[in-house]
Parts: sequence; C-alpha cells; structure tokens
Amino acid sequence: MRSRPNQLAVAVIAIILSVVMLACSPDVDIDATIDARVQDAIAAQVTVTPQPTPSPQATVTPITLPTPLPTATPVTPAATSTPAPTATPQPEPTLVATATPQPTATPIPGLEPTPTALPVVSDLYASVRLSVVRIRNGNSIGSGWAIEDGWIITNQHVVNGTSTVTVEIPLANGGVATKTGTVRGVDTKRDLAAVQINHGAGALPTSVITVSDAGIPIIQLGYSVIADGGFPVVHQGVVTTVVRHLGSVLDDASQHADEGGDTAGVGIVYFDAAADPGDSGGPVLNLQGEVVGITFGSVISTGTGGKRVIGQQMATSVESILRVWEQLKSGVNTSGV
Repeated sequence: MRSRPNQLAVAVIAIILSVVMLACSPDVDIDATIDARVQDAIAAQVTVTPQPTPSPQATVTPITLPTPLPTATPVTPAATSTPAPTATPQPEPTLVATATPQPTATPIPGLEPTPTALPVVSDLYASVRLSVVRIRNGNSIGSGWAIEDGWIITNQHVVNGTSTVTVEIPLANGGVATKTGTVRGVDTKRDLAAVQINHGAGALPTSVITVSDAGIPIIQLGYSVIADGGFPVVHQGVVTTVVRHLGSVLDDASQHADEGGDTAGVGIVYFDAAADPGDSGGPVLNLQGEVVGITFGSVISTGTGGKRVIGQQMATSVESILRVWEQLKSGVNTSGV
C-alpha cells in the first residue's frame, strides 16, 4: 500500500529535474511547463482504488472439546425364544345354577334331638335272630344260642337235670325247625349247659368285656314272648357294670374279687335292658354283633340291706363261658371248677 506514493514522488522529482534542464533553454515558461508535466505524470499513474481497512476480528476463545467416550462393544442379541403355540380356545362351560344354601337351624339348649340307635339295632337284630333258639323242657320255656357248629349253649336251670330238650330253630321263611338236643356238660356255678344238636344256624361271635366297658350299648334276645314266625324278642339297653364274684352267679351277695384277680371267680355282666321269664339262656350282644354274656336272671334286691332293685339284669360273662366250654362239651360237670 505505501509503494505507490513513493513512485509518484519519484515521478515528480524527475519532472522537476527535466524542467530545470529545460530552464536552461531559452523562452521556456517554467511554471507552466512544470504544471503540465506534473499533470501528465499524475495522469500516467494508475489510480489505485483504496482498499477498505479490514475490521479487526474478535479473538476466538478456543473451545475445549470433550474427550470422546470409548465406543461400546456391540452386544450379541439374545436368542429369540420360540413362540409358544396358541392354545385352542375351549368352549365356554354352561353355567349350572347353584342352589342357595339354607341356613342351619341353631339348636335350642336342652332341646337337642336325641340320636336314636333303632336303625342299627334293627339291622343287628336281623343279622342274629336266626341264631337264637327256643328250648322246651316239659312245660318250661327258655332260650339258647348257637355258639358253634353242632352246639347250643343255654342255662343250667333251663335244662334242669334232663338229658334231652326240644329245640325250635327259627327259619328265614318264618317257619320253625324243631329238633331234639342232647344235654352234655352242665355248670351250676356259672349256670351253663352245653346242648349238642345239628342246628344249621350261624354261630355267633363272642367278646370279653370288663368293668371299663360299662356304658356300652347292648341288645338282649330271648323267648319271653312268642312272636309271629317264632323269632325271639329284642330288648335294648347298656352295660351298667361288670364284676367278678368268688361264689356262684346265683349268689350275687358273695364277696367280690378284684378284676382280673382270682381266676376262680365268676364274671357277671349287669345290664339294664329288660329281661323276663323265658329270656334265660339268651345272648347279650354289643352293637358289633358279638355276644358278651348269657342272660340268667334279674337282681331283685341289694346284697346288703335287702333293698329292692328294679331294672338290673345279669348275664354270665363270656370270659367265664370260655373258661369251661371245652369241658362242658366233653360232658364234664364244671360246677366245682
């Protein structure tokens, strides 16, 4: 930018020098010549278009670039699970109307219904009645029951010293089979008698009970009343107690032995089911159909004081029966055993 004015100055100086030189020539108008030469010099110079002075630029503040993060390692895509098969839609179930539950009646204290065992007794009676027989000894009537094939057991006081008795066996069709039985062994201490006879009835199972069984329900069968079809009658009750006497069953006032003690004692089952003349020799059964005793009499008075007793019957326990039964079948009188 500064070289051009210097060139102009050099040109002017050159003109002046030439004018000076011309001045030495005659008749020359020095001033005019100088002006003209200056104007020519100026005209001969190229006019320089002045360049605009650039505006100072603002200093750019350097920007600190963030450190680039490391490129993430591409994750291998997880295996795509196999889509589960679409279940076949099931038909809508038909709605069944639900019965509205009825409220349970609240029992009134003291008025709760007492459960009855009659249906059980009825079924039990039907299952054992054909095994209970009527025994005739002259004009006396008693009862007995099938203890095993070919044998009937009854009371000694029913046979009462005879060697044969008439046995009436009830049949399922309502009839009666009448046969003669032979009396084998007898026992006055336990009031037992073994009668041999081909009766054809089902033998009744037996069960030994003790005083701890007091309160269990029982039924008693016998021929105190002659029922239609010759079937025995039935009474229902409970075992009131079980004791062991050191004397005979007919002497209930004798000294009692401890339960399970003296093996010579005679077991007696006391029960409150009704028993009447003709029921002697009949079975006393629990509700499982097992014979627990054989009826032989009723309590008429207490052992001490002689006060009257109502509603207590007695039966020789199965324990006492089994103790002498094989000897009775052999024709042995076991009264002293």
